Amino acid sequence: MSRRFRYPGRALGADYARSAVGLAASLGPIALLEPAAAVRWTLGAAAALFLVYFARTVCRQLTRIELDDAGISSRGLSGADIRWAQLRALRLDYFSTRGDREEGWMQLRLRGPRRAIRVDSDIEGFAEIARAAQSQAAARGLELDAATRANLEALGR
Repeated sequence: MSRRFRYPGRALGADYARSAVGLAASLGPIALLEPAAAVRWTLGAAAALFLVYFARTVCRQLTRIELDDAGISSRGLSGADIRWAQLRALRLDYFSTRGDREEGWMQLRLRGPRRAIRVDSDIEGFAEIARAAQSQAAARGLELDAATRANLEALGR
């Protein structure tokens, strides 16, 4: 049975809003004022970073993850396929946004012979994708590092 997953609009909307505010805050002073060259360069660099963040959000919006008994696929601007029989590595990282580690996100990285697939925890069905990948990694006897094992346990596996 094939399942498809995508990033929900509510998560992407917040990312689009952050990139728009950042672009306005960095490009606005350049357009409306006459800042010194050093300030202009700094604001331009900030605008470039927010533009990259915007492009990353567009890529996430176009990405679809497909999961079935044969493997996992990422469809979008940069697609990749990993057949379970060719799975080489699984890593699950947690990135905290606060010092107390109460808030943050996870990223699942799966590596095949030539390509890797990264899935952020904002995607619908993230726990299901991680559990399927963990089952396939266990079936192939892949070694998981301590952080990945702890993060899988925290995810409810």
